[in-house]
Amino acid sequence: MKNIFRVVNVCEAQTITKSDGSEMIKQQLVLREQGGQYEDAYLVTWFGDEPLKVTQGMCIAASIRMRVNEGVYATGTGGVPETRYYQDAVLQEYACLMLGNIKR
Repeated sequence: MKNIFRVVNVCEAQTITKSDGSEMIKQQLVLREQGGQYEDAYLVTWFGDEPLKVTQGMCIAASIRMRVNEGVYATGTGGVPETRYYQDAVLQEYACLMLGNIKR
């Protein structure tokens, strides 16, 4: 999905060690579609070499990749298998939008 979003919240960046021994940054943020307080919001994850250069309240143009995952889990004492679904949203690319004062 490609759209213009407002950054609602930015979490602290975490350093992750990959299986090959190298490190990468994982950071989560909440993005809300432009249009108002009740527009759709998304919790997205960023993976990269450095932390995001965005702040709360900033407008960005972003591309988000969404994927639905399926897992089978045993529930209760009987161990009855139950299928559950969850959704991943990953920030693929972004660009900060500089909106200056508009004179009328």
